Amino acid sequence: MNNFKIAWRNLWRNKRRTLITVSSIFFGVFLAVIMNSMQEGSYSSMIDNVVKFYSGYIQVQNENYWDKKTINNSFEINKELTDGIKGVKEIIGYTERLESFCLASSETITT
Repeated sequence: MNNFKIAWRNLWRNKRRTLITVSSIFFGVFLAVIMNSMQEGSYSSMIDNVVKFYSGYIQVQNENYWDKKTINNSFEINKELTDGIKGVKEIIGYTERLESFCLASSETITT
């Protein structure tokens, strides 16, 4: 206990140095918290945007699709599949989607 008492007195022996040290530590921690909050917020925003604008949280695909991404590895949506999706209580909605890429061109421009 005596050591803490001596340390406390030593801190306030030079008030200016102590206040500069305390304020610089506070400022550094404050900036670290702000930067961490901004980083977490941007990650959360990116995830929400991808889920909203692209495929949602899950995709149902043919098991061979990722080996070779062709239309031949797609599957036909049938009643058994849609009933299975509707049977999961956490799923609030679904849609059928076909996604593909193409090249359109004319005499003067290619898009």
